[in-house]
Amino acid sequence: MTIYYSDVRVLIDPEMGDPLPDGGWLQDLSVILTEEPCGADTLRPAGITLEPSQARELAFELLEVAEHADRMRPRR
Repeated sequence: MTIYYSDVRVLIDPEMGDPLPDGGWLQDLSVILTEEPCGADTLRPAGITLEPSQARELAFELLEVAEHADRMRPRR
């Protein structure tokens, strides 16, 4: 079953992350999918927390797919 959400939000939650040995901080990113309220059948938000390397990989894959989708459109 495919579920379609209408809105994607990405945020950095200051409380989500891990300390690094050098005193720095590995900050996690949250990706949250939501739907505009639309009656009783409104979907509950879905979310995932990603490490920065995972977020970069996702961003790269999204860019690749978007470029491929653009090439599939008929030119006018």
